[in-house]
Parts: sequence; structure tokens; C-alpha cells
Amino acid sequence: MIYISNEDVLAGYLKERGLLKDPSSCTIHYCQGGVSCTVAYVEIDGRPMIIKQALEQLKTKDTWLCDPNRMYIEYESNKIYHDLLPENAPETYFYDKENYIYGREAVPDGCQMWKDDLMKGLIDYKVAEKAVDTLAAVHNHCADREDIARMFENKDVFHALRISPYIDFTVTKHPEITEFAQRVSDEMMDSKITLIHGDYSPKNIMVTEDGMKVLDYEVTNYGHPAFDLAFLSNHFILKAVKFQDRPGEYLDLLDYTVKRYFKSLTCMDLKEFEPVYIRTLALLMLARIDGKSPVEYLTEEKGKQELVRRLSLTMIKDQMDTYSDTIKMLRNEIRRLTK
Repeated sequence: MIYISNEDVLAGYLKERGLLKDPSSCTIHYCQGGVSCTVAYVEIDGRPMIIKQALEQLKTKDTWLCDPNRMYIEYESNKIYHDLLPENAPETYFYDKENYIYGREAVPDGCQMWKDDLMKGLIDYKVAEKAVDTLAAVHNHCADREDIARMFENKDVFHALRISPYIDFTVTKHPEITEFAQRVSDEMMDSKITLIHGDYSPKNIMVTEDGMKVLDYEVTNYGHPAFDLAFLSNHFILKAVKFQDRPGEYLDLLDYTVKRYFKSLTCMDLKEFEPVYIRTLALLMLARIDGKSPVEYLTEEKGKQELVRRLSLTMIKDQMDTYSDTIKMLRNEIRRLTK
């Protein structure tokens, strides 16, 4: 097995695959920030591409192991997104099952991570529109598809990267919510409704001049669509807490996103979807404070961490199950507690 974290090794690997003739003719830059993969930006004769290799031990302080075969999951899911919405997902090039490596089209030069824009206070509803429409389109298109369900029926990676670090680990710090957390875990693990991205967040949405590209599909599974919407929604709430001089802007973005998704949803009944979404959201909020992967921009702000805990535990304790009640509570409590 090879490891592409070394430039010479990666260049030699690309030559062996026939992607370049002279290793010295390509440029390689390693992407920083991710914990689950080694990611390299490679340019060969003016053609940019991304080469990714899954890590078995993630780059985290605590032990965090995950099957590296998740790269195959990412490759196949990326293909589905690109086939359905080619303007919103990169093209895939190859998958190497022996070394857990896949190659894809690089996003265009000059694009920006949506997360970076949001952290700067740039609220772009056109990006939100494309993001939620893409998510809803994939959920609706892939529902009740036996071929896709078979391809993504194994949820080991989803459990290792989402259920274990986000739910199970959080329960060790909040044993009083064990029953609630088990219910959410069962709903996510047992449901087989449609294709779930599993990491649908502003970090994985790149804003281009004329649209956006969705990235990072390694947690994909055939499960419950509420997870993706809750995962995305959580980021807007966390930023509303982070930027207490303008929380309403992020909550307005949340409101727009959720209501647009609700109107687009056809893969299941909204009355069944909504309470699962709220329960999942409540738990994910708590997980980004007390789980194995706490959100990095709140780690030094104890008061804001405590605010997220209070919001989440209020949702859980009060058994909230409608979005209208939830957004009202979030607006009122964040406004009250940040004065």
C-alpha cells in the first residue's frame, strides 16, 4: 500500500496510473483542515484535479478509527450527484480500491468555501437556494431506488464518523439524555428512505462565480433525509450564537433554508419528517459542543458553548417536534441570553 502524503510518492503513483509522463511536470499542493483524508491538489499540464486518500486513524486528538474503504462510498456518491446535477458537483475520474484513493475534478480557481463567507458575515441567499435545492433534488430523486439502496446499505462508516462521535460520545457527558439519543440513533441507523450525504455543511459547499459545488461524500448512506437538513441547519444556529451582534441574520438564513426544503420535499410526508428533523437537530447542536468533534470557533468561548447546550437541552427536555416552535424558541432565547 502507498501513502500519498509524500509528494514524490504521489507523483510516482500518478505516473504509474498513466496520468502524467514526467513526475517533475506536475505541481502538488496539500490541502489543510480536514481530519479524515490526505487531500492533494494536483495540476498536470494545466489540468487541475484533486486526489484523496482515506485515513484509517483520523487526524484527531482522541482515537477515531474508520474503514478507509469509505473512499469508494465517496466516489460512487459523487458520481450520483454529478450525473443528476453536473453543474453542482465535480466530475469523478478514478477509484483505486487497493489504496483507497480516488481522483476527481478540482473546483474552479477563485471559488470560496461557503463557510468562509458565512464567517465573514456574508449572507448570500442565492447560495442557500442552490444548496437546499440540490439537497432536496438528490433526496427526492434517490428515494425508493433499490439499486442505490443496495450500493449504500452499509452504514458502518456513517456510524463511525457520525453516530459514534456525535451521539454516543456526547451521551457519555450527558447520560440523562441516553433514551432520547438512542431514539435518534435508531432513526438514523434503521431508516432506509433515500441517499444521505452525511456531511452536508457550508464547509463542503464551494461557491463559484456562477453557482456552487458540493464536495466530500464519504459519509454517504441510504438513510433518513432529516439528518442532512439537521446537519446543515446546525451550522447556521452555531453562527448565530458565535456572532451575537447579528444573530438574526443567520437565523433568517436558517428559516429560508428549512422552509424552502420543506416545500420541495416529496420523498416522505412532512408530518413524519419534521419531528425527526427537530430531534436530530437538537442532538447535533449538543454534539458540536460536547461530542468528539466540537466546532472550532466556539472552543475558547465558554459562555457561547453553554448557550448552545441550553438551547439543545431545552429542545430535548421540552420534547419539541415542530420547526415553528423551534425557530421561535431559538430567536427568543438567543436574543434574551445575548443582551
